[in-house]
Amino acid sequence: MFNKTNLQAALSKLTWAKGARLHQLNHVVSAASDEQVLRGSVRSESKGSETYLTRFEYDESRSRAKAYCNCYLKSDCKHAAALAHHYLEHMHVSSASNHLIEEWLNKFSSQESLVFQQKKALLYFLNQRSSAPNDYLQLGVKSSSVKKSGGWSRTLNYENLDSYLIKQPYVDDQDVQIISSVIRNQHYSNTIQSHKVLHLLVSTGRCFWQDGADLKHPITLGEPLKANWQWQTRRTVHKLDLILEKSNADITLIKSQPISYYNTKTNRLGLVETDLNSEFDVQFLHSPSFSEEKMPWVLSKLDMSLGDLAKKLPKPKLKKEFILARPVPHIRLTTPNKNQAYNTQLSLLFAYHGQLVSPLIKQHQLPKVNGEESIYRDFAFEKMIMESLKTWHFIPQSQFITGYKGFEGGYMMMLQGRHLNLSFLHNQLPQLEKQGWKIEYDDSFHYQELNTDSVFDANVEQNEGNDFFSIGLNLNIDGQSVAAFPILISALEQLPNDILLNDQTYIDNDEKVFVNLSGGKFIALRYQSIRPLLKQFVELFMPGALQDDGTMRLSRFQGHQTLSELDNQGIVTKGANRLRHLAEKLRNFNAIQPVPIPKLLQAKLREYQHQGLNWLQFLREYELNGILADDMGLGKTIQTLSHLLLEKEHGRLTGPSLIIAPTSVLFNWSKEIDKFTPSLSYIVINGAKRQAYFEQLDQYDIVITSYPLVLKDSEIHQQHVYYYLILDEAHYIKNPKTKLYQSMLTLKAEHKLCLTGTPMENHLGEFWAQFNFLLPGFLAGYRQFSRLFKTPIEKHNDHERKIMLNQRIKPFILRRSKELIAKELPEKTIIIQMLKIDGKQAELYESVRLTMDSRLKEIIAAKGLQRSQIEILDALLKLRQVCNHPQLLSLPSAKSVTQSAKLEFLMETLPEMVEEGRKVLIFSQFTSMLALIEVELVASNIPYVKLTGSSRNRQAIVEQFQSGQVPVFLISLKAGGVGLNLTAADTVIHFDPWWNPAVENQATDRAYRIGQDNPVFVYKLIIENSIEEKILLIQKKKAELANALLSEEVSQGNLSLTDDILDTLLAPLS
Repeated sequence: MFNKTNLQAALSKLTWAKGARLHQLNHVVSAASDEQVLRGSVRSESKGSETYLTRFEYDESRSRAKAYCNCYLKSDCKHAAALAHHYLEHMHVSSASNHLIEEWLNKFSSQESLVFQQKKALLYFLNQRSSAPNDYLQLGVKSSSVKKSGGWSRTLNYENLDSYLIKQPYVDDQDVQIISSVIRNQHYSNTIQSHKVLHLLVSTGRCFWQDGADLKHPITLGEPLKANWQWQTRRTVHKLDLILEKSNADITLIKSQPISYYNTKTNRLGLVETDLNSEFDVQFLHSPSFSEEKMPWVLSKLDMSLGDLAKKLPKPKLKKEFILARPVPHIRLTTPNKNQAYNTQLSLLFAYHGQLVSPLIKQHQLPKVNGEESIYRDFAFEKMIMESLKTWHFIPQSQFITGYKGFEGGYMMMLQGRHLNLSFLHNQLPQLEKQGWKIEYDDSFHYQELNTDSVFDANVEQNEGNDFFSIGLNLNIDGQSVAAFPILISALEQLPNDILLNDQTYIDNDEKVFVNLSGGKFIALRYQSIRPLLKQFVELFMPGALQDDGTMRLSRFQGHQTLSELDNQGIVTKGANRLRHLAEKLRNFNAIQPVPIPKLLQAKLREYQHQGLNWLQFLREYELNGILADDMGLGKTIQTLSHLLLEKEHGRLTGPSLIIAPTSVLFNWSKEIDKFTPSLSYIVINGAKRQAYFEQLDQYDIVITSYPLVLKDSEIHQQHVYYYLILDEAHYIKNPKTKLYQSMLTLKAEHKLCLTGTPMENHLGEFWAQFNFLLPGFLAGYRQFSRLFKTPIEKHNDHERKIMLNQRIKPFILRRSKELIAKELPEKTIIIQMLKIDGKQAELYESVRLTMDSRLKEIIAAKGLQRSQIEILDALLKLRQVCNHPQLLSLPSAKSVTQSAKLEFLMETLPEMVEEGRKVLIFSQFTSMLALIEVELVASNIPYVKLTGSSRNRQAIVEQFQSGQVPVFLISLKAGGVGLNLTAADTVIHFDPWWNPAVENQATDRAYRIGQDNPVFVYKLIIENSIEEKILLIQKKKAELANALLSEEVSQGNLSLTDDILDTLLAPLS
């Protein structure tokens, strides 16, 4: 029979936990069981998943269960675990219920047993023994049978109450309740401390007083009796006693909660109702006797402990009157010495009617006042005061230390640490003064809190030309204006590193942040009042940014942003009209004034292209740089050339502009210049003989070169100050650690511009790299950018940080999508062509998948997910290669497999496309795959051209396709994914998917761009249920991050990838 033990033993602990989650998600579709087999169907957790058949078989001879499933794991899987959890929650309970019903019915099968149960029972005896702890009643329990003559016969005596006794057949539900209550509530063996339990015992009709009682007369319940508390005095001794309103010598008081009584004459037990009716009644019943001298101290202690209840207690009659005084604490604060500036000594005395007393002296009675009255110290209050000081982190010290300046004989304590001292002085000390404490400050005590209204103002000064600004932030402290940036920096240093990134996680808004000023003075700033400033300016607080006068020296790229943020905080700012004008322009940059289209432009600009020209002119006017990030194919090139031409027509193009582009598109720039801006002179620096042109660069309006060559020729270019430095396909510099990136930073230009359709392909670090090139310091340093934006957005999906980054970069990046702008483009149809592999190709895929899955589990277990990236990517690469063509794999087992579902589909459909007159681009990441396609094209007599990273004379290759000489163009994704203009094509085939959708879109937009007149069909060949289908999901997630930062409405979607996605990627084909 199945139970939790044998089901759980059939699975690993990890699998059991995964199954619990699947069960909670209600993924168990059906379930049925008998004694030997538990079977069911379970729906997988993956999106669009199928249902798996799973079962358990029970081996009765070995008392073991074994799991089976038709998923790829076969046995130890979460589907089986989910079925087990479902069984235990919904089905196993039913089996247990049937068993209980059967057991209950069996009780009626024997009349003899029934009679036995009726004639035997438990008897209870309440014993009051002097040996019992604290005089509680002790319970005796005996089993007994009814005698024919009446009454009970004694049989077995139970010394201990335990679970064995409860299981006896003659123990009924009432007995179980009683025994359980006694076991649960007793502090001593078999003692009864609750009146409720006594009431239950008497209610049975089987409860007797003392062991030797007459078993024919059980105790019965009596009416409540009233009693009052009184101080009884015998000579010089006082005791608190409970006195019944109606005296009765037959009454015995029982110490229970509440107090009970037993009447020996009437054999009744009942409740005692006191005048206090307090939970402390039973403690009062335990009251010892007190001497006359002790009574003031006892009353003081009761007053302290009982509060209002103490006022209801009766007053004792004492021979001498006394004053029970509440003392006034006196403290003196000192600073031990200069080396202990953040330590405070506190000396404590107590004042009783003007008499100062040290808590170190244990004298109960103080000298008499007013004749016969004496003063008794309130030791309980004194102790409470000393304990409260400890809660504020004061530590008791010896009174005999060097340099002690406290009260003579005072109780001395030490408070250590800056924050604890300032917190005590700001938070606790004012409250103590309000409570009447007397506080003295020694001359050595140097702390002083100054008042501030937390109102800030700012002033901005422009210096060193137009490149730098000094921004000063001021705070009113005690009526004087004080530099606030050093104060904010000091406040920030006291807070947790990531407090501003985890909103209100660590500190309450009302919490105070203490900042030291000179000479022991300090201020307390409410966190809520400075949090917005800290959050906005945290990236400015870098080493070296703060000047000696307390102002911040900022570049013009940071200055306007800082000014805008000061305005947003309602801080009055003076000075820097030019900076304010720029900030206002950027805040409303959508209202940029239009500029005239260049007279010599040999093209008609579309409306959005004219807006792009306006934006470029705006950046140039205010000496700012930016990213033109329009979708591929919307004419970034013509907008850039129009901008340079307008600069020339207005006489501002005083020197050459350097355009750096991928090698594959150099000819495209020259072709566009010839066509649209022939009045701009240019030279293309390319090839082995380029050195001959280096001395002529200043003679041209535009110098065009490639990324590889600019790195080789960096020394030549560093000698020039270009008018514009323009990076085409600027994502080439996305990695700031490369030599290419570092080389770009050494080039000098009056203006800079980045052109790219994909400003971010994978992560925000690529974004930072381009802005650091364009606007150094604008997004802070890389580490600070990662802490402020990259980590919160990518790992924690911080929506507030997304919005902040989006608003900051918005004026400096212009991006328009085809869907919103180029409505005149023809229709683009995307077709996800799902293909199924079978036979030897499917067998090879499954073999590789199983091997990689097992290997990766071992590696990840040893190294962790993050440190196993190389091995993971290698494993996934092999699966993608199998999907394309087994021949791409360098494994012996793959050499004999020549079947490829994708290649077969391509060669079935491509001849028909060519026959229809369609022009086809075929993209693949694998040049070896293009070579296999090439063989098939040759065999089918289909003309083609091919472009890879090793191709020469690219312009001639492109012209062959564009002019219609060949219908098919094979292109490697890396070599031809950017920069090419292939509007002759009307069909794009992505032979294999890539992780990043931006890369695929770039490739598609070689054909789908301005100038395309025909509808474009895009085919994506995907192997069904394989790793490729899962890649489509990952593409969607990566697109979310880019869209979140470049769109008007910032997405709140979660973008993180987990272990589950890896499991999904490595799932079997079926």
